[in-house]
Amino acid sequence: MIVGPVGRVLARTTAPLALALLVMFGLQLAEAWLIGRLGGYALAALGFVLPVVMTSMSFGIGLGAGASAVVARAIGAGGHDDAARLSRHVLVLAGGLGLLVSVPGWLAAPWLLDGLGASGEARDLALAYLRLWLPGLVPLLVGMAALSLLRAAGDTAFQGAALAGAGALSFALDFPLGLYWLGFPGFALAASLGWSVMLVAALWRLRSLGLLGATGGGFLAAARRVLRIGVPAAAANAIIPLAAGIYTAMLAAQGDETGPAAVAGFALGSRTEALAMTAFFALSAIANPFAAQNAGAGRMDRVAEGVRLSLIFCAVAGLALAVPLWFAADWIAARFTDDPAVTASAALYLRIMPFGFGAVGVIAVVSAALNGLERPLAAVAVSLARTFAIGVPLAWLGGRLGGEAGLLGGILAANIIVGVGAALFLLRAADQSSFPAGAVKAA
Repeated sequence: MIVGPVGRVLARTTAPLALALLVMFGLQLAEAWLIGRLGGYALAALGFVLPVVMTSMSFGIGLGAGASAVVARAIGAGGHDDAARLSRHVLVLAGGLGLLVSVPGWLAAPWLLDGLGASGEARDLALAYLRLWLPGLVPLLVGMAALSLLRAAGDTAFQGAALAGAGALSFALDFPLGLYWLGFPGFALAASLGWSVMLVAALWRLRSLGLLGATGGGFLAAARRVLRIGVPAAAANAIIPLAAGIYTAMLAAQGDETGPAAVAGFALGSRTEALAMTAFFALSAIANPFAAQNAGAGRMDRVAEGVRLSLIFCAVAGLALAVPLWFAADWIAARFTDDPAVTASAALYLRIMPFGFGAVGVIAVVSAALNGLERPLAAVAVSLARTFAIGVPLAWLGGRLGGEAGLLGGILAANIIVGVGAALFLLRAADQSSFPAGAVKAA
C-alpha cells in the first residue's frame, strides 16, 4: 500500500472487500426476511439481540484494529519476521478475549435484555438466541482477528472471499436450523457454524503467507502494543451498539402497542442500512492498514491524499444513496413483513436515516485512519461525540418532541454534526503532518 497512485491503491484494495460485504450484508437482510416469516415477535427479538451481538463483536473489531495497525506498520517498515510473530500473538490474545467476553455475557444475558426493555415472548426468543450465539464468540473473535491480519498484509481479496463464504454458509444453514427446526434461536447456531469455517480458512491463508510462524517470546510486550490501540478501538466500536441499545430502549418505552413495532422497524432499517453502506465500511477497513503502512514508511503525504479522496467519496456516495432510498422506503419495508405497524416504522427509518449515510461513512473512515496512525484516543473521542455527548441527548429531545420520527431525526442530526467535525479535524491534522510516522518499536 506504500507504492502506486493513492486512488488506485484504495480502489484496488477496497473493491473486493466491498463486494464481500455486499454479499454478507445482503444475506443478513435476506435472513431478516426469513425471521419475518416467523412473526412480529421474532423481528422484535432480533431488535433486542442486535445491540448485545454488536457490542460483543466490537471487542473483535477493536482487537482487529490494533492488530492491523501494528502488523501493517511492521510490514511497511520491512519487518516481516516481526509481523509474523505479532500475528501469532494476536490470535492467542483473541481466543482469550473471546472467553473473557462470552462467559460473563452468557450469564448476564437475562439482565441485559431486561435493561433493553425486552419482555414477554420477544424476550424469551432473544434469550434463547443469545444462549446459543455467545458460545460461538470465541471462534468468531479469533476469525475476525485473523481477517484483520490478512487486511494488514493487503490481502483483501482472500479476506473478502472468506467473509462472503461465511455469510453464504450461515444463510444456507438458516433454513434447516432456523426456519424448520429451532426457530429464531437456530439462526444463532447457523451464524456460529459459518464463522467457524471462516476461521479455518483464514488460518490456512495466514500460514501460506508466512504469518503463522513460531510464537516465540514477548507475548506480553506484543499484547501491550496491540492493546494500546485495540482497547480504545474496542471501546470506540462498543460505544455505537451501546448507544443503539439506548435508542432501542427509548423506542421500546413508547408503549405496549407502539414499542415492539418500533423496535422491529429499527432492526429492519439497521439491516438495510448495513447493506447500503458496504462501500463505506470497506473503505474504513482499508483506511487503517493504509495509514499504518504509509506512516511506517514515512509517507504522510500519501496518508493526507488518501484521507481527502476517502472523504470526498463518502460525501458523494452518501447523497447518491439517500435519495433513492427515500423514494423506495415503503416498498422496501413491505418486503419483510405483513405487519402494517412494523412496515411503517421501517419505512420511517429509511426515509430519515439515509441522509446521514455519508456522515457515518466519514466517521468510520476518520476513526479507522486515527487507529492506523496509532491515535486511538482521538477515535474514541469521535465515537463518544457521535453517541453519548450528542447523539443520545438529541435522540431523547427528538423523541420527546416528535415521537419515533423525532428520535430518528435526533440521531441523524448528531451523525451530520460529528461527521463534519471529524472530517475537518483529520484533514487539518493530515495536511499539517501532525501524526509523525515514528519508528516501529521492537516487541
